[in-house]
Amino acid sequence: MPSNRPLLFFVVLGFAAALSPISCTTPGPSSPATVNSTMPEASADAQGDEGDLDSGQPDTAAGALSPLVAPAELVPLPVDKYRDAVVSVPIGAVESRPIVLALHGNYDRPEWQCEVWRSVTKGYPFIVCPRGIPRLDAPRALDRWTYGKGADVRKEVDAVLSALKERFGDYVASGPILYVGFSLGAIHGAGIVSSDAERFPRAVLIEGGYAWPTARAKSYAAAGGKRILFACGQRTCKGAAAVPAKTLERAGLEVRTVYGGEVGHTYDGLVAEEVAHAWRWLIADDPRWPEQP
Repeated sequence: MPSNRPLLFFVVLGFAAALSPISCTTPGPSSPATVNSTMPEASADAQGDEGDLDSGQPDTAAGALSPLVAPAELVPLPVDKYRDAVVSVPIGAVESRPIVLALHGNYDRPEWQCEVWRSVTKGYPFIVCPRGIPRLDAPRALDRWTYGKGADVRKEVDAVLSALKERFGDYVASGPILYVGFSLGAIHGAGIVSSDAERFPRAVLIEGGYAWPTARAKSYAAAGGKRILFACGQRTCKGAAAVPAKTLERAGLEVRTVYGGEVGHTYDGLVAEEVAHAWRWLIADDPRWPEQP
């Protein structure tokens, strides 16, 4: 948590967070976390001159794509019938890149999720962060968001993924999507990935997402689920994750739990570093990701 946030911010946040039983006690950072990662840097030598997003054109002679251009690392993604999502664009990509779908927590922002996971992945994949719905009890200046019912969240996820493919075309790789969810996003994540294992065979569930009864775990494994990474910033989370971790392992999945120390209900900083250390294990055997240097 950056130390330069005004005291008033914490007072307002504490008051607003107290209104909801699932409210995040620690919001995300205002800038990307600096984490250790073995992911290679994407080329950033292709910035748009006019500020308009330009997906480039296929180079038919070489059979490749032109370097992907964007006005910024994070750009808004219009989504039909929903509020704009946020996308971390793999600037400079000349081939299709995999997708990371990142859902934020309660009283959180999609921009913060995209910032942190862009840093962890060194900007290699597309990272798309659905916005959800506004927290009506939060002052508008704080710009805070949450999600509604599970069925509504799944519809938004489908719409966001369709919008990403429509906007970036051949730059978006087909195949499985890596799910990342924090707090409320992790709670929704257990249902989202377990109901669609072929699309979401791998997931990172941070400070939540413990609902894995035996039947759900077995069904997920049988349908193609591969790996679940639980990540924690509190001892209570670490203890809570131990139960579903054993259930998932008995069902035949690979499971790990990483712990950033007693740093609070958060996903950046030391928690993000621990996720970065496990990233190579998480994406192992997926050829769309680069080999470790």
